[in-house]
Amino acid sequence: MEPKSGTTRLIPREISEDTLKSDLEKYKQEVIELGASRVEIIPAQWIQIDERVRLKCSVPRCRGYNLCSYCPPHTPEPEFMRQALSRFKWAILFAMDIPVEDFAERDRYYSHGRTHQKKGNEIAAKIELMAFADGYYLAAAFGSGTCWSLLCDRTPCQVFDNGSCRFPLKARPSMEAVGIDVFGLVTKVGWDIYPIYNGVNPDLVPCAWSVGIVFIH
Repeated sequence: MEPKSGTTRLIPREISEDTLKSDLEKYKQEVIELGASRVEIIPAQWIQIDERVRLKCSVPRCRGYNLCSYCPPHTPEPEFMRQALSRFKWAILFAMDIPVEDFAERDRYYSHGRTHQKKGNEIAAKIELMAFADGYYLAAAFGSGTCWSLLCDRTPCQVFDNGSCRFPLKARPSMEAVGIDVFGLVTKVGWDIYPIYNGVNPDLVPCAWSVGIVFIH
């Protein structure tokens, strides 16, 4: 058996500001190396939970609604998320630059668009694991899209069948699924973002993002 190479760090009573700052910068750099187009360290208080975001999962009805344990109505209620996220101070927000057509054309989404979302979720999960190994044992990651499509290729969610997720270390709720106002947050950070929908004129959309976030401490 080959020796394990994963690192770990003693969990201290308190994490110094210098250590925290250094770790946040390390995660920021790692996100870029993993393939993100841009990344920012942001105060967790910038994140807003809005019930209307979850409403958009059901009206108009998303294809993943009620078909996945990480999609509404099975995700935590907005008030719970509001209280839980208020306990964090810092988060890593990142985005991947993607072709507009991959999101604007439904046929291209299933062949191309969801690939970007899957990669973004993988980045979020890797940063969460890095933070956990460094002693931030409450770190929490959220991506984009529904894992019902990204990981299970739209086969029935196994959690509903026997309570066991096929990809327990990879599956994550999307930011929207837990009520995070992604459009508002991206605008607050200063990144340009446009509404993209099936049939939008791509010439009017200079950029498109797949967004993820990891709450660190």
